[in-house]
Amino acid sequence: MNRLHVDPTRLQTDAVIVTDEDHRYLARVLRLAVGDRVTLFDGQGSEADATISRMGPRALELRVDARRQATAPRGPELTLIQALARGEKLDLVVQKATELGVSRIIPVTTERAVPRLETLRAASRRVRWQKIAREAARQSGRADVPEVDPVTSLALAVVAQPRDALKLIFWEQARGHAGLKELLPATAPSGIVIAVGPEGGYSEAEVGHAKGAGFIAVGLGPRILRTETASVAALAVVGFALGDLG
Repeated sequence: MNRLHVDPTRLQTDAVIVTDEDHRYLARVLRLAVGDRVTLFDGQGSEADATISRMGPRALELRVDARRQATAPRGPELTLIQALARGEKLDLVVQKATELGVSRIIPVTTERAVPRLETLRAASRRVRWQKIAREAARQSGRADVPEVDPVTSLALAVVAQPRDALKLIFWEQARGHAGLKELLPATAPSGIVIAVGPEGGYSEAEVGHAKGAGFIAVGLGPRILRTETASVAALAVVGFALGDLG
């Protein structure tokens, strides 16, 4: 069924008015009409079945028929600490990480990350990333939407993670050590935190600081992957090992 994200407060009303971009999506992209049904979700785990009751050139009304709490995602909560990258690479990471079940995305600055100008731009792109996460959640059938944190430093991000989570930092020089599959315990932990570095990789000092915060350095095999590829690959391996994929 067609899906649309709405704010939690709007999902509690009997009728939801849809305008602007969402109206264009339902009316022009999907070409829905009065009587067609839509699934609404609030990004916090609640869903509702709704029917288009009225439609105009600039707005339409959805009648809420039934509300429900979506089934909670199984397995540990996944957090992705992602170093900033040039251009729109983070757009791709946010989209694919959402599709792969991540609960939280933390963009971070690192020693070898992009220049300061790109960092300032990234801070203003948080709204865009949140929108990408909502769209990816809609397309992948998620009732929840991952939180995209404000840009912070790697040093602050690693010390803020839960003590009981399995915390992994991907580092090129960790190749030859235990792989990701070997580090995943038989019993899934309450949370898994994955830290992926920038295009130039993490420095030894950064990895040492992360290890001091309980992170384990791990590699992804013999190939050197781009930062956006490494994030997707790591999350896919974790999903497969946890039985969420395949």
